[in-house]
Amino acid sequence: MTLFAPDAAPDAAPDAAPDAARDAHDEPVPGARARPGAGAVALRWLGVAIAAAALWSTLRGADLPSVAALIASVGAPMMALALVPNLVARLFQAEASRRVFDTGNPASGRPAPFSRYLALTLSTEALNMSVPAGAALSESVTFYLLHRWCGIPGPQAVAGIAARRALIVLANAAYVAIAIALGFGHLERASRPLIGGPGLPWLVVLSGLGLLAVALALAGALLSGTVASRVFAWLKRLPGQRVKAYIDARAAAFSAADRHAAALGERRSALAAAALLLLGMWLAEGAETYFFLRLLGVDVSLPEVLSFEVVLALLRAAAFMVPAGLGVQDAGYVAFLTALGVPAAATVGAAFVLIKRAKELVWIALGLLVFFGGRAAFRPAPAPMAGSEATR
Repeated sequence: MTLFAPDAAPDAAPDAAPDAARDAHDEPVPGARARPGAGAVALRWLGVAIAAAALWSTLRGADLPSVAALIASVGAPMMALALVPNLVARLFQAEASRRVFDTGNPASGRPAPFSRYLALTLSTEALNMSVPAGAALSESVTFYLLHRWCGIPGPQAVAGIAARRALIVLANAAYVAIAIALGFGHLERASRPLIGGPGLPWLVVLSGLGLLAVALALAGALLSGTVASRVFAWLKRLPGQRVKAYIDARAAAFSAADRHAAALGERRSALAAAALLLLGMWLAEGAETYFFLRLLGVDVSLPEVLSFEVVLALLRAAAFMVPAGLGVQDAGYVAFLTALGVPAAATVGAAFVLIKRAKELVWIALGLLVFFGGRAAFRPAPAPMAGSEATR
């Protein structure tokens, strides 16, 4: 994610650069205009190939008529109810974002309403689930929508996005710890069928410790209030007078980002509440998997579900080039159900992933509708005045 995305291009005349206050609050560009390079195209096609191969692996062992009968047995009312856990997760996520970002609009002194943070969350999650490397795109769009819908200036948005990312990783580490505490024995039982040995629970423990280390390192670096200045110093070493002039014109914005990051460290109660809400988001997503499997008549416990859900969440994150982990995560569900001894695991797993993907399509459609509808319905939040606290 780039630090800022101002309207001017790097090769614009340096003497036409806007003042520092305007630089700090230029409306960001929601997406890159340049055509993707060969590497990006290759990565995209690699993601498509992985998704297709993994999805075929998921469905090839299933009895498709039985899959259709299982899905039909659920019924429309229960299918509608299946949308609730994800709604709860998104409500937690939106409120966590509000706690991190909302210090009041610098122009009006009033915080943006919760509805705008919910709209932002639904919109960016739709992009995250629907395109390759969606996490990177959704963060860029978050930057744009924070400015457009919530009136959050650029430096504050950058600091808040980085802080929220650290909190998401921290909450994920806590989620792994809970899953290990409740489901260590289930992972031991699934370990040999899955990896041919007894080490799966300890791999998950190491993953949780790695997440914790990453979260603490991100938080420590961010709250030190020096990250943007270090990036600025590095960018200053790039060759080319026009590039250097472009970077120099944004010195105030880099400094402001560091000040906002340091100020976040003084809002510990808000950050702690956001971390708990994000843990609630992870738990709601795990509860969704449990609910779906129970709808299909699978006799599993919540600790069993959490034990493999954390593994597959990590797998989905690793397969970042595949939209929503399509195929990769699905094959993982079938593999875990088989390893845990679920009868007709291939058929049940195929029915489960089809219901889960249908649910995601509903939320993607809703999120894109909110995104495009919100651009017309939401008036842009007023930008802070030059010389306000946000520009200093």
